Amino acid sequence: MHRDLRYGLFFTSPSIAFFLLFWILPVLLALYYSLTRWKVGRPATFVGLKNYIDLFTDPQFHQSVKVSVVITLLAVTGTLVLSLLLAVLLNDDRLRGSHLIKALIILPVVTDWVATGLVWQLIFLPYSGVLAGIFSFLGLYNLMGLGWTATKSLAPFAIVIFIIWKTTGLYTIIFLAGLKSIPRQYTEAAIVDGANARQVFFNITLPLLRPITVFVLVTAFVSTMGLFEPVFMLTGGGPADATRVLPIFLYENFFQFRNGGYASAAGVLFLIFCLGFALISARILRYSYYE
Repeated sequence: MHRDLRYGLFFTSPSIAFFLLFWILPVLLALYYSLTRWKVGRPATFVGLKNYIDLFTDPQFHQSVKVSVVITLLAVTGTLVLSLLLAVLLNDDRLRGSHLIKALIILPVVTDWVATGLVWQLIFLPYSGVLAGIFSFLGLYNLMGLGWTATKSLAPFAIVIFIIWKTTGLYTIIFLAGLKSIPRQYTEAAIVDGANARQVFFNITLPLLRPITVFVLVTAFVSTMGLFEPVFMLTGGGPADATRVLPIFLYENFFQFRNGGYASAAGVLFLIFCLGFALISARILRYSYYE
């Protein structure tokens, strides 16, 4: 046992060191600096909970939380629905070209956020962008001039569309793996008993997919809440703070205003919020089981 333990620790030590150095240590440092008044490049002075009190009365922080929640809920809902539909489609053995479809939907996942962000800037350009060309082809000339990334009401939807396009492929593959793991005798028995396709899906398939659904929900929510690149590439947080999500708020306070203590406190609250959501969802997952 001791020999196996030593070998196990030896081979896992690089991963453990990476986790401690780049995950645990930054969190501990953020906890420390969140209790200080720290201008980046200057000594930190202890101020206790002042940064947290200021955050709770900061309208810009409230706006960032609101925008983050709205964009995340829209993006996660759209991603879950679309990825589940695609997974059900790909799970049909009669579908031709399924390998090509899988390659096409996974392609956005493996491409870089910044590179694809530049492409989507061109897609959203008014009058000369790809969407404007599609509207022109359909005869919807009034929609060609829409400022997707420059209009306060449209900018959040532009980011949501970008996120859904970029992340749907990953969750489709996860849902597809879940569908493949469901024993066929369950659905076959339901069909023999007279259930139609809709009843089989909602009464057999979805309940058995519950653990996978919760996993995808937690993963998509936490990762989407922490996304910085799509917002920075498309809108930079504008216009008029319409897309100023929490990662943009942290970036501005730390790198532009050099207010490290305040940004650290916001990051800690952000972490607590995401952990709270993950723990609640994990509790739901604990009561999920196959019957």
